[in-house]
Amino acid sequence: MTLRRLLVLTLGPPALVGGVYALCFPAQIRQIPVWGSVAAADAVQGAGAGGLDAATLTPACNMAADELLKKLPATCRILVRPPFVLAGDFSEAELDRLYRDAVLPVTRALWRSYFDHKPDAPVTIVVLRSEESYHAAAAALDGYEPVAYAGYTQRGKRRVVLNLATGQGTLAHELSHVLASFDFPDLPEWFDEGLAALYEDAVFSEDGLLLVGTSNWRLRILQDTLRQRVMPSLAAVVNSPEFRGEGEGLNYAVVRCFCQYLQERGLLAHFYRKFRSAIGDDLNGIATLCDLLGVASIEDIDRDFRTWVSQFDAR
Repeated sequence: MTLRRLLVLTLGPPALVGGVYALCFPAQIRQIPVWGSVAAADAVQGAGAGGLDAATLTPACNMAADELLKKLPATCRILVRPPFVLAGDFSEAELDRLYRDAVLPVTRALWRSYFDHKPDAPVTIVVLRSEESYHAAAAALDGYEPVAYAGYTQRGKRRVVLNLATGQGTLAHELSHVLASFDFPDLPEWFDEGLAALYEDAVFSEDGLLLVGTSNWRLRILQDTLRQRVMPSLAAVVNSPEFRGEGEGLNYAVVRCFCQYLQERGLLAHFYRKFRSAIGDDLNGIATLCDLLGVASIEDIDRDFRTWVSQFDAR
């Protein structure tokens, strides 16, 4: 089942709750129930290297929830599931289903594949039903205008804000960012965005333990640029000091597809862990890639990657 379908089935058809008008004005402090954390057996456990257990994180999560209530509109509800604080214009039951059917399995899959250091501070996930409520909440919380995105992560605040009306894997994308920030804080932007973008479209493995990125429109874009001989080199994208801005869309296509290329070879998780260990001596990951793939240079990898792009079925 694709993550998109999972979210659609979990949340049901979008329906506005309350007026958009209320979202335009910060709410006063009020007593909306903060639903307590579930038993440790059901919660996502933060125990492990660099993490805290649910019992330790619960007071911090409750404090984060109280602070969030000062800014959210009255239509929103909030749910504490350490290390997560979920909030949005959904009922408590819908937030709980989102946690159990999407946040929890995605988080466990990403931890299993990549992230050894688990959160030692609350992670806030704010989910909205519509584009209008999403934009209003982003403005109220962060003074942000997310014109081109269906979600974003405030890394310093460990906060994810999502428009779930898009239903296109944005939750997994943003969860990848925020969970990686605890495990690999020096992760360079090209790989951070490539890994997160890989899960924009994904399926769970048959045993439900792993998340596998599938091809999407970004591969078709890259195949078009390859045919037109305007596809940038892998080295140019990896070494670029400005990943965003002009050419950002193509950069995203390159790094997402390169992560899928590594995934298809069973090397993506290996690269992540080797790169994390070598970051002090290999800031862009090129030396680690060459060692892992047994080649002399990034140009050798680029040639094979281009062949893969040209031959891979994007359906």
